[in-house]
Amino acid sequence: MSAPDPNTTTASAPSTDVAPETAEADVTTGLNDLLADATVFYQKVRHYHWNVTGPHFFTLHEEFEALYTFWNDAIDEIAEQVRSRGDRPVHTLADVLDLASLEEDPGTPAAEEMVEVVISDLAALDEQVQQLAERAEAADDTGAVPVLEDLSEQIEEDRWMLRAWLNDL
Repeated sequence: MSAPDPNTTTASAPSTDVAPETAEADVTTGLNDLLADATVFYQKVRHYHWNVTGPHFFTLHEEFEALYTFWNDAIDEIAEQVRSRGDRPVHTLADVLDLASLEEDPGTPAAEEMVEVVISDLAALDEQVQQLAERAEAADDTGAVPVLEDLSEQIEEDRWMLRAWLNDL
């Protein structure tokens, strides 16, 4: 039996410079990064929900609850995307904090500052989601793309609503 000709492309040998599993692994890694940031954001918003005070308590208490409820579901969906690729979602708090680019907030800022931090974190999350969506599209990842597009739409709506709230003060 002769050795295969290295200049011949077969069905089992990809014709691109990047193997398909590399592009898929890149999306999976990005999903885990997003999962870590989403988890930090979720906990930060819960912290704000528990600790907001002042004349905007009722409005922000409810808004923060709506945000963390949404992100609870988003975290689950992102983790399921990781699992559907045969990988394990980041799950320990230590690993989440090690992987995340968003920072925890150990303080208890004033209500307006809480909203500013949430808007800033949402902007960072949206940038991350947009970049990951581009990578998923390039990898022809039909599972991740709609999840990421929906997430980006919700992030933009939440940012708009919170910016409008700040402008009303």
